[in-house]
Amino acid sequence: MRNGALSPGASASTCPGCGRAVDPLRAGHVAAIEDRGFHYFCRAACKDEYLRARGRPPEDDVETAAPPAVVEVEVIPERASPLVAYVPAPSDPPPDSAGLSERLAVTQAPAPRRKSVLASSARPSDRASNIIDAVGIIAGTLAPAIGLLGSVADAARPPLVVAAWGMLLLRVQGARRDAADPHPWVVLGPTAGAAVAAVWAHLEGDPRDAAVSAFAGLACAVAIAVEALVARARGRLQVARERLEQELDVTARVIHGDETVPLSAYDVRPGEQVVVDAGEVVAVDAAIAAGEARVVPFLDASTEVVKREGDPIVAGARVLSSRLRLTATWCGRERAWIKLATDGPTRIDVAAPTARWVRLGVERGVLVVAGAVGLVAVVANGTPVEILASMSAAALAFGSKALASFVAMHFARAHLEALSSGITYKDARAFERAGSANVAVLSARGTVLLGEPEIVAIEPIGGGRAGDAEAMRVLALAAGAETGSTHPFAAAILRAARTRAVRPDCVRNAAGRSGLGVTALASSGERLVVGGRSIMLAEKIGVASADARIGELEGEGRSVLLVALGDRVVGIIALQDGLRAGARAAVQRFLDARIEPVLLSGEARETCETIGRALDIEHVRPEVLPADRGAEVRALGDGGSVVAVLGHVPGDDGALGAADVAVAMAAAGSTPGEWAVALASDDVRDAALALAIPHVTRVRVRTAIALGAVPGLVALLAVGFGVAPLAVAPLAALVGAVAVALHARES
Repeated sequence: MRNGALSPGASASTCPGCGRAVDPLRAGHVAAIEDRGFHYFCRAACKDEYLRARGRPPEDDVETAAPPAVVEVEVIPERASPLVAYVPAPSDPPPDSAGLSERLAVTQAPAPRRKSVLASSARPSDRASNIIDAVGIIAGTLAPAIGLLGSVADAARPPLVVAAWGMLLLRVQGARRDAADPHPWVVLGPTAGAAVAAVWAHLEGDPRDAAVSAFAGLACAVAIAVEALVARARGRLQVARERLEQELDVTARVIHGDETVPLSAYDVRPGEQVVVDAGEVVAVDAAIAAGEARVVPFLDASTEVVKREGDPIVAGARVLSSRLRLTATWCGRERAWIKLATDGPTRIDVAAPTARWVRLGVERGVLVVAGAVGLVAVVANGTPVEILASMSAAALAFGSKALASFVAMHFARAHLEALSSGITYKDARAFERAGSANVAVLSARGTVLLGEPEIVAIEPIGGGRAGDAEAMRVLALAAGAETGSTHPFAAAILRAARTRAVRPDCVRNAAGRSGLGVTALASSGERLVVGGRSIMLAEKIGVASADARIGELEGEGRSVLLVALGDRVVGIIALQDGLRAGARAAVQRFLDARIEPVLLSGEARETCETIGRALDIEHVRPEVLPADRGAEVRALGDGGSVVAVLGHVPGDDGALGAADVAVAMAAAGSTPGEWAVALASDDVRDAALALAIPHVTRVRVRTAIALGAVPGLVALLAVGFGVAPLAVAPLAALVGAVAVALHARES
């Protein structure tokens, strides 16, 4: 099964090709290997690669019969009753969907979350490439080693060098060039120059014949080794990309008139209506036009969420219940999980500014460095052979393919890691911009707080023995004023009124003031004001009688609403909002990444500081109204900081729009905005991870550049000034390549 669930009575197995869970009873492909029993594969490509790696021809592939229809039972804890799902075999006729929907609830369990899409095994190397590599490396290393046999072996050096370069040429031309790699002539040009210099020196009887041949042989051997090293490291990335392509290669059912037409995700156009039933995978990024369903929100997600009309949804999400009608927003290669991961020109490891700068620096710098060293050799009266050999050595020392390739791989791995947590970036520049953010602004309500406050106290001012009745009167006044409001505080007040069977006061002319409160006329005809201190001061209502109690409640981290009737405060309503799960972990992630968290809130200072202490946030910006939050964010960036804002659309649009890096939660798949980062989830930990991953990548890339460039630059100076033999250049290139490869492996 695609989601890794097993049929009843089946035992767990894994595909030897990619490591995914496979049901032996329903595996698409099987191979019997002597002394090893049966091996089950999820797809034909995995089986072919597995057999090829072990020297077995793939022609004996025998596909298993189509699996029979099975009945699966899933127990839903809320109902404690089984839901039966009918899963038809490929050869079965489609059931009567109308009748089936009346009798059965169709559901499909979500795929178990893998640690990462990078956890797949690397694809085995082709046997021909292995032979070419072995022959080329042996021939190249024999060129200097054969000197141990004495002068009789001198004649064998040029043929060995030519053979090594020929194997390198076959290796480079036979492999598919990745868009993130430098141009092939960065490798072929310097080694070709070294090989020509070796043959030339031998034909002319140059006294440096042995040294030049040793250098040329080592250069070819090292170049082949680096090619193999890069190809092996990129194997896992290629498997991950192919898996994304395979998972998202699904058919969309597009509504055309009164019928649905099955189309590829690459043929759907933005704005078209798509229908997705329970158990199906969403083919395009879209917004829900109608319906409500439980959904696994993205590939590899471990949780389920409920999606409703108006919510965005991304390609790769799996619908678990009911039917959804979607309006396509992004299709084909513009889909969030495809654009930066697999598409050539926009792929993050190709388009990221740092990766592109390193790649172009290697490609163009080779010519500049080679020309400069050649000019120095000419000035030093070097022979043509010495000039050519010196230029080739300089180009080899500077033009490190491993440096450019592994820097690009750091970006690709980081992006795929982000996708496994439901994080998407607008483009490659947005990814790098997120890595430079040093201030993270968190909107309190709905981001670090649940956004579902509850009333914990209703206190009339001067209630005496009639306090309970007065408290209900205060609640009735507040409920009447907040009846037409959608603010979380209004919902909490109305909910409390229903729970206590309190009838809202029949107020008139209610008018809300954004972020401040509500003014109205009570049923008695008196002026009614509900809100915080700011609106009371604006309405010239004194709060001195309640000031001490307000301070106590705010010191406990509670939000305080004042209810004023006429010209005096008649009651206090205290509300408590809980911290969201993972809020503290998200703040710690910011601190670990050396990003300063800032809490932005409309609450009073005492309340905001109490929340900040609970989260270990020292920098708080209290009493900031929604209309003023954009200016507050811009003020934070005036000192040179790169400010990121975490929030929701549309509630935090003002702050998000003013941010250098806007992290919009639960917004992936929606129509385009100005958000640099969009999340498929609503988890604040994923929002923090969206900044932490680029930060870590930035550090890793800088380390990789240092590890890969320093050995080559040292060798370049040594060879350029003639203080080291030419053979130092390829050896330094090998040291740099191994260093960046080990660093990438440990990261």
